[in-house]
Amino acid sequence: MKNLEPAQYLQSPGNYLLIDVRSDMEWDAAHDDSAVHIPLTELLEKVAPLPKDKPLTLICRTGGRSLRACQMLESSGRNLFNLAGGMRGLVEAKKNKGIISEQEFEQMMAKL
Repeated sequence: MKNLEPAQYLQSPGNYLLIDVRSDMEWDAAHDDSAVHIPLTELLEKVAPLPKDKPLTLICRTGGRSLRACQMLESSGRNLFNLAGGMRGLVEAKKNKGIISEQEFEQMMAKL
């Protein structure tokens, strides 16, 4: 398991399978459209059928729960990444790369 910086993820997001481990309420408030939602409490039972051709990149709000999720999956034999900084870091990286506007950034951060 390694940390993956949001800017690095954004260089080629299609190379990773982004798994959001936040709660349903957090997911409903704001999420990345490319992510698959599997709450941390359901991760172990739902990870097996996920495609194995891409590294699993786990994300939460700030990176703590996704780090825990990576630790839970270490023995799965999967290539794992923890998205450093979580959703907050990803949204900031999107703003810095011009993927989202300052207004979109502010709106997203208010929801996170």
